[in-house]
Amino acid sequence: MKKYLVFIGLCMALMIFHVYSFAETINLEEIIVRGEREVGPEESLEIREVRETPARDVGEALKGIEGISSIRKGAIANDIVLRGFQKDNLNVLVDGARIYGACPNRMDPNSFHVDFAEIEEVSVLKGPFDVKNPGSLGGLIEIKTIKPREGLGGSINALGGSYEDIATSANATYGDKNMDFLFGYAYKYSLPFKDGDGKRITEQYPPSSRNRYKSGEEDNKAYSINTYWTKWGFNLPSNQRVEIAYTRQEADDVIYPYLLMDAVYDDTDRLHVKYEVSDPFKGVKKLKAGFYWNQVKHDMTDWRRESSSGSPSGYSMKTYAESGTSGGKMEGDFQLHSGILTVGVDYYLRNWDSDTTLMTGTQDSIPDVDTEDMGTYLEYTRPITENAGFTVGARFDHVRTEAHGDRSALYSQYHGTTEREETDSYVGGNAQIFYSPVKRIELSAGFGQTTRPPDAVERYFALEKPMAMPNWVGNPGLEPSKNRELDLGIKYSGDRLLGKATFFYSRVEDFITIFNLQKPGLKSARSYRNVDATLYGGEISLNISLPLHLNLQGGISYTRGDDDTFDKPLSEIPPLKGRVAMRYETNGYFTEIEGIFADDQDRIDPALKEEETPGWGGMNFKVGMKYKGLSISAGVDNIFDRLYFEHLSYQRDPFSSGVNIPEIGRNFYLHLAWTF
Repeated sequence: MKKYLVFIGLCMALMIFHVYSFAETINLEEIIVRGEREVGPEESLEIREVRETPARDVGEALKGIEGISSIRKGAIANDIVLRGFQKDNLNVLVDGARIYGACPNRMDPNSFHVDFAEIEEVSVLKGPFDVKNPGSLGGLIEIKTIKPREGLGGSINALGGSYEDIATSANATYGDKNMDFLFGYAYKYSLPFKDGDGKRITEQYPPSSRNRYKSGEEDNKAYSINTYWTKWGFNLPSNQRVEIAYTRQEADDVIYPYLLMDAVYDDTDRLHVKYEVSDPFKGVKKLKAGFYWNQVKHDMTDWRRESSSGSPSGYSMKTYAESGTSGGKMEGDFQLHSGILTVGVDYYLRNWDSDTTLMTGTQDSIPDVDTEDMGTYLEYTRPITENAGFTVGARFDHVRTEAHGDRSALYSQYHGTTEREETDSYVGGNAQIFYSPVKRIELSAGFGQTTRPPDAVERYFALEKPMAMPNWVGNPGLEPSKNRELDLGIKYSGDRLLGKATFFYSRVEDFITIFNLQKPGLKSARSYRNVDATLYGGEISLNISLPLHLNLQGGISYTRGDDDTFDKPLSEIPPLKGRVAMRYETNGYFTEIEGIFADDQDRIDPALKEEETPGWGGMNFKVGMKYKGLSISAGVDNIFDRLYFEHLSYQRDPFSSGVNIPEIGRNFYLHLAWTF
């Protein structure tokens, strides 16, 4: 790993040399820098940046922001990890609406259910500094979709790449002073990709494994996804506006070598209605109300694996799951002295239900669980002086979870309880201050506290597995996780240099972790428990404008996690990661070369059979041009066709498939876009 650190050190030295070796002044204000708009914990990624890459989903695209990693389960549907927080420890919203996947193993994470073609921007709020939404324990990922434009217009996008990777989309929009609308369609398809050794992602299993793919299935499609959406807006008298949006996504035959089964289909419906009025009364800046509803229907089996051979039904294991979420929010912005006070109330109801069929029969694995949350919040932002300001916020939530199906016999065996209903109430909040002591330097500090309740799988999952395979049992006695975190930041904005550094220290009480439960006289089981944990680390990013229209970017991030209860490393924490990129851009043309790397990770939990991961490094290249509404870009990722694995590419026991999932080998792509 030392060679990668030497490489990044030389690049940083080169940056400094160039900055102080040239006297000409170059204005950086015109350069849009990834994740550098705010000195605080919020960062963003615009869709135009994503269009220059072969990223297949939001989880893959967000790895360009320092502090974010992902869990690769297959060719698509990467799960987001932010500073070591993952799954329900992160909030992922689409235009402010909550959406959840249906798979108990997160084949379909939240961000999977929105297509790139719908997206305008993705914002990332790191840490527990979101009071407007419940449960943002480690951060908030907010996906903002495109809006109809004034006049008649539209866009067409087409991407083609290695392994028959296809992503096409089109939308049409029209708007006038009274109304506007948008229609869109997107299609994605791919074969299983190859790793740096030339092996398909479906060929990772040893020949003796029952989980290996059947002959002929190794080269079959990795996914096929159709997405349709529409959005309508109505501008009413007195600065009022109503928006109605609906999306239908149909994903078929999505493979997940990371797991024991693959998705037969994953169908999603999203409906969102919003109302907004500006300046309705004196002192009232804005009033907003919204309602949303969505559902996900997910069917997965092992019909493509050897484990299904000889089964009359065509599979030896199957899970059918449904997830439905409905909710709403009312919010107002009020002028209070020289600041803005935001007050709101929100509600959501999440239902999650799944049936799992094994050789022993069908079980109610997620027993029809409701999670109901009613919350209220306020946030006040105000400048103190011309160079300083602050934000304070507070939130209260009352949460009820209930399992309507009765699997209490299994809970009683492993946890000594038959409870199927729980109520939790808690408060949270934060205080942040921003200060510019001198021109070009901005400082920030924040302390926040957020709580999130256990989800349906963590509390109420129940699956008795055949033979010696460990059972999988939730823990009804779990307590909500509470994160108290301190964040410090500094940002420098010069004529030729933009730099940002952040540090965080997080103390999580009752952090929910997986563990292997052993009880005398019972089979071992995968279950969940509360531990106290500490996570700390930070991110550094630099952007330097050089002569000859060159721009040098670099970033590095690190998180360390400790399980304080059992005095060992916290499991599933990504290692130190970084990137360096040199970009040339002028007169509508650009070219960029990028180096990425990760350190080895030897801080693991052997009790879960978590494995050490060696460090790796790779290089990517892209080139493109823009002329009026037309843009063309092409590139190759992993130029040297390296074989490497992200640390989080291995599903932990006792539900592992037994293989590590590699990253994509050398990958060529071409993207065409026309906006009119």
